[in-house]
Amino acid sequence: MINVVHIDGLNGINYHRLIVPLRRLTQQGVFFHWIQSLNELKDMNLDMVDNLIISRKASVNKHKEFSKMLKQHGIRLILDNDDYWELNTDNPAKGLYDVYYGPDIKKTIKIADVIWTPSRYLAKEMRKLNKTATIEFVNNAIDDTEEQWAKQRKYPFGALRFGYMGALGHLNDLKQIGYDFKKVYTYGVKGMEYDDILKYNKTSAPRDIWNYAKLYRSTDVSLVPLSDNKFNLCKSDLKVTEAAITKTAIITSNIIPYNETVIHGETGLLCSSPEEWAWAIDSMDKDKAQRLADNLHEALKDSPNHNLDLVNLVRMKYLA
Repeated sequence: MINVVHIDGLNGINYHRLIVPLRRLTQQGVFFHWIQSLNELKDMNLDMVDNLIISRKASVNKHKEFSKMLKQHGIRLILDNDDYWELNTDNPAKGLYDVYYGPDIKKTIKIADVIWTPSRYLAKEMRKLNKTATIEFVNNAIDDTEEQWAKQRKYPFGALRFGYMGALGHLNDLKQIGYDFKKVYTYGVKGMEYDDILKYNKTSAPRDIWNYAKLYRSTDVSLVPLSDNKFNLCKSDLKVTEAAITKTAIITSNIIPYNETVIHGETGLLCSSPEEWAWAIDSMDKDKAQRLADNLHEALKDSPNHNLDLVNLVRMKYLA
């Protein structure tokens, strides 16, 4: 059996959804042949290929003809998708998605035989496009043997540090907090558009996918605001997973997917209004942050939806 994996770039999505989990399976004896372009299929004996695994989109000229070609060779198309195909209006990549990525994602969903996704909400949306595919919930999980995650230890600091690790395009999400961050110590990444809101005391240069976990070493409490809209409801709870493995306390919006994992007052704090955000931030101290962080770590470390080896059991149903 040959499992061909198409990686279209070294980005955070491919890192968490394919590179890390499949590399872990490689260490356990599963063979994968990695390609950077689907054109490389032309040079392969496709009758020897059982599965073609791709991330989000196929980016081929004619999706139906591509699907027909795969079926002629008995190849199962496994799509790993954690993306809704329509971005919020405030997202800087919306124009690109509307014209290129969105239509490609939808067409790829329609020809997939199996779909892996870390969002049950997104699974329901994809079912509307493909009635026959097998859709599996396969959550984001982290390989705790990787150096950037295995060597997690907070840098010592007197003040309680609130951090934000979100990428570009989350300005409206942050605005919903409605808090004056001059009152607390904040830490974040340079070059983002959030300085006016978070009023950073310290920033760090952006890190690549192999090193970004180090940002958590300067964060005691991770802020994870999210507006209640369809695009956000299709997200995974990755920020909760990251907080758990780095033993970082978390304050999140009280919406899917975070309220499906975080237990308010036990493993984190859930907020539905600026008043609740203010209470959550003001009530936090070092002891409370440590308690919430430890509880979250213990709750998720052996969870079938957050432990990488347990999550990989779902993938193995199609790779063994």
